[in-house]
Amino acid sequence: MLVRLEIRDFAVISNIVFEPGKGLNVISGETGAGKSLIVDAIGLILGAKASRNLIRTGSPSAFAEAVFDCSDLNDSDFKKIIEDNGIEDDDGMLIISRTVYDSGKSVARVNGTGVTNAVLKQISSMLVDIHGQHDTQAIFDESTHVKLLDRFSGSKCVDLHSDYVKKLQEFKDLVLRIKEISSSPDYLERRREYLEFAVNEIEEAGFKDGEEEELHDTKKRLSQNEVLFESLKNAADLLNAEDSYQSPVQSVNQAGRELLKASQNDESLKDIAERANAIALDLDALASDVDKVLSDRNYDEGLKERTEQRIGLLYELKAKYGASITDINRFAADSKIELDAIEKNKDILQDLKKQRNVKEKELLDIAENLSSMRKDYAKKLEKAITKELADLEMPDAVFEVSFIRREKAKFFSMSGIDDIAFRFSANPGQEVRPLSTIVSGGEASRIMLAVKNVLSKVDLIPTLIFDEIDTGVSGKASLAIANKLKAIASAHQVLCVTHTAQIAAASDRGFVLTKTVVSGNTETVCTVLDGRSKVSEVSRLLSGSDSASSLRLAEDLINSLKT
Repeated sequence: MLVRLEIRDFAVISNIVFEPGKGLNVISGETGAGKSLIVDAIGLILGAKASRNLIRTGSPSAFAEAVFDCSDLNDSDFKKIIEDNGIEDDDGMLIISRTVYDSGKSVARVNGTGVTNAVLKQISSMLVDIHGQHDTQAIFDESTHVKLLDRFSGSKCVDLHSDYVKKLQEFKDLVLRIKEISSSPDYLERRREYLEFAVNEIEEAGFKDGEEEELHDTKKRLSQNEVLFESLKNAADLLNAEDSYQSPVQSVNQAGRELLKASQNDESLKDIAERANAIALDLDALASDVDKVLSDRNYDEGLKERTEQRIGLLYELKAKYGASITDINRFAADSKIELDAIEKNKDILQDLKKQRNVKEKELLDIAENLSSMRKDYAKKLEKAITKELADLEMPDAVFEVSFIRREKAKFFSMSGIDDIAFRFSANPGQEVRPLSTIVSGGEASRIMLAVKNVLSKVDLIPTLIFDEIDTGVSGKASLAIANKLKAIASAHQVLCVTHTAQIAAASDRGFVLTKTVVSGNTETVCTVLDGRSKVSEVSRLLSGSDSASSLRLAEDLINSLKT
């Protein structure tokens, strides 16, 4: 979850630190105080487009930094992204920063490591889900509905759709080859040349299953041994002094002999002569031991280079023929079969058409299974969202997921064989219509909140942000939204920008942004609300005053929303 946000020189914000906690965090304040700038700053950190217009007047850059506690995030895909991009794990803490310069360029870092905006979006999409006015409009786009339905299924529809897309690509490849052969007389000759080249290249490389792992292990071992070998070689050279007049061993031996000769005339030197002789023997043994270890290691200086070259060759073949050695060799085997067919003058076109029919049947089977599974989850989604809407003071609302089978000429789309769209009716007696026909902002907000709440129960995303989800609603509907946000906050950290007293009253932690003018410059200040100041802020949102009656009403509202 988000534990700290620091914003500097960002629009009207000079410097604020925002520290949300678990549960429902509500941000309120007067219009123009900069409430939505906090959401904009988080959006920037999460990969939103950078603009020099974000920079505070007179400053060279704008800066935003968020600290996330990811210690409870058990998502293998998230961990893989972190590892693949060389980002160090700091005891489960993730610090994401982004600086926007006056040139319009920006720099993003995660735990101090520079990352591209694409990587930033990958990481952030698993940490935070922001719902703003743009998202309310996005739900009107029917192309997003099938994705929302698949998300609701967890991994089931998502995985089956992935299989469908793979089968669809295989089918399209066959259709394209049939088209090429039919329209190009020399296609088979060009195809034959390509396949022969591919088979020769793969067979000449001669990669075996499991070799890739062996190559990487060898490279790692050689990198470690290179340092070891260099140290051993330096030690042997120093002991044997190959480039000097005589080695240290020879020098100590000679010194020992001279001392022994001197001790014949002076008995007191005998002990020193014996010590010199012992050192010479130890030094000689040491040099022999080092030479033996060096010989046993048998380090091949060219092996590392040959290993790296072979790894490079494997990467080239993987880019051309398959994601693994198994795939590459299978490509060669399939190519041989096709070459054999070409050489025997078989009717390639007829054979491909037969393959196309088989692929089409396989594709249709998986598409029908996907359609059936989606229909099952659509019924569950209809029931779940209808219940959510009833909780949000729309008891007569009807929510449906429509399935329209595509025309045969456009049967297989990337999403499947059905056009899927959400339909809605707010009042009894009204027919269900596309969401795009909804005029009321309050209805749109509540539908979006219902969808978010349903999806939040299957999503792993720890932090949800709502920017003015209460647009167009008041009274009982606002109270219902407040209760719904509290329900979501029981399983997720929720941040909500609001102008509604009911939502501010429901907060577990409240913040108010105020705008002041200091020395002619506009400053925004973020204040954490305590018990008394929270009552005052809710009172302001209720009536615009802090009269005794308004304060009592605010306190009653806060108490009624406590769990």
